This record gives sequence, C-alpha cells and structure tokens, in this order.
Amino acid sequence: MPHTAQRIVFDGVNSVSVQESPEGDCALDRGDVRIAPQYLGICGSDLHVLAGGHPFAQPPTVPGHEVCAIVTEVGPGAEGIAVGDHAVIDPIMACGHCRACRSGRPNLCEPPNVAGFRAPGFARTSHVVPARNVHIAPKDVAWTDLAFTEPATCARHSAGRMPEDCRDDILVIGAGTIGLSIVRALRIMGAGKLTVIEPDPAKRAFAGRLGADRCVAPGELRSETFSGVFDVVAAQTTLNEACTRVIAGGTVVVMGVPNGPREIPLPSMQRFERTLTSSGMYQPGDFDDAIEWIRSGAFRPGDLVTDVFDLDDAARAYERAKEPDSIKVLIHIAD
Repeated sequence: MPHTAQRIVFDGVNSVSVQESPEGDCALDRGDVRIAPQYLGICGSDLHVLAGGHPFAQPPTVPGHEVCAIVTEVGPGAEGIAVGDHAVIDPIMACGHCRACRSGRPNLCEPPNVAGFRAPGFARTSHVVPARNVHIAPKDVAWTDLAFTEPATCARHSAGRMPEDCRDDILVIGAGTIGLSIVRALRIMGAGKLTVIEPDPAKRAFAGRLGADRCVAPGELRSETFSGVFDVVAAQTTLNEACTRVIAGGTVVVMGVPNGPREIPLPSMQRFERTLTSSGMYQPGDFDDAIEWIRSGAFRPGDLVTDVFDLDDAARAYERAKEPDSIKVLIHIAD
C-alpha cells in the first residue's frame, strides 16, 4: 500500500516548507535502491537556489545533495548492497554511457543532472537512487560525521587536482566549508606548508586547527608567491590574487563557483607557464577515500558541524545556514 513521506520544498524564493507526499509501493527498477535519508547537509549552492539565483534550479523544487541514508529496499541487479546498510549517496545522476561516464568521470557527464538541481533532491524521508550512486559506509561511524562526507569528497577531488610537485607551499583563498575541508584534505595527502587567506577570524582559527600553518586576513600577505593556489571563492579579486601569487610553472585550482564570467591575467600566465585548472564535484573513488578518512579519524567533521535541526525546523535551518558564522548546518531527516 502507498504510504506518506515528508519532503522539504523550496516553494518560492526564500520560502521553505515541509510537505507530505504520497510514496508508491511499486517494485524497484533494475539496478535501483530505495533509501531513507537520515541527515542532510545544507550547502551554499542550496542557498543560491533558495534565493532564486542559481542557473540550473529555481523554486519550487525539492533541494538536497549532501545526504547519508539507510538502505530500505534493494532492486534486482543491485549487487553488493543489502537492506540496513548505511550509505552516502553520490548526487550526480550521470547517464552511464557517454564518453565521460565510460572513462570513469561521471562528474563530466553533460548535461549535469545533480540531485537538488536538475534531478530530484534528497531532502525527503524516502527516495530511489541508482545502485551505482550508493557508497556503503561502516555502521560505527556517527551519522552526523557521515553527513559531512560529500564536502570532504569535494575536497579530496579538488586536492587531487593539484599536481604533487606543486603541493610543497600552498595558498588556500577562502575558509568556508569547502576551503576548510581542502586544508584538511591537503594535510592528509602530505602537502607541505599551508597558508590560508580568510576574512573571518573564527574560520581562520578553524583552519589552523585543521592543519594550516598560517592564517591571514585579506591584504596581510606581502609579495609572497606559492607553488600552488586554491581559489575557493572565484570572485574576480580572488582569481586575480591566485594568478599573481602562483610561481612560474605553478598551478592554480579554482574550486569556487563563479556567478559570471571572469578575466585572467593571461600574459603572465602564458609566458611563465602557470597552469589554471578547475575542480568540478568528484568521482566515485573520491567518496570511498573520504569515507575512509572519516572512519579512520584522519578527517574529523565534528567541529565543522555548527548546528543540527529537526525536519520540522527546516526553514530555520536554512536561515541559520545564511549566517556568516555557520559552517555546516545539518537537518535530521529521518522519521
């Protein structure tokens, strides 16, 4: 028999509600898995959608792409997954057969169908996903830690985009959730000296606890240059700084999401073979690495989770996530 599920809905610009929706009892398609989301993380891109400013999603919509869940039903052909498994769900709903997917890079599948944007979001008490998107996690990992896997996965992928020979003296511009996660990922991956630029004093302190050697406010650096730079903001000013602070032959990785076109200082980039590259989400192996980091204690998300709200308080959770001193706000989705 059909039953009722709950879901978070952005029912208008800057308007959040929790609604009931019918859930059918039809059999799962081949290769599909039914999940019961437990905790949902709020990302800056969710707030962008809520404000009506995202290029790929607008209210009304069901948001959510950061989730940990319990497997409640397994369809035919979904190998290696069992009812009761704890899991993190990759939100990239890739086609599975294009050139990018066949080469193991589903993050480059076009058009990008991502849960909470072009694909249905995870902010609901029951959902069906492809088995290939399910990453099994140990049951002894706390749910609130597991809920941080997606940001840690972003950081793992981004850090991996920096060539190893450029990781000896790194600058990270921006210490929000992803910038802080990149600092930790770089430390886990054996990077050398880490410097962070961040205007907020509390986030500078967080960066220090996560492994940064030096944390400064904007404008405090002098004429220093670095072997590698991460721009986790992608504003015109931060991109200019990233490109002018990287050494000849060094690499700039842009992880921030720009809200429009940007200019680069091409003459000096071209002449001195400075590489400008980007990081777009993640690949499946990045999830497995991030889960292992969290399981082993190498990556401890606890300090980065600033608030946890119940599902009934979803509207308040999104308001809290807008405040500058929040880092990661979670919503307890489970019934």
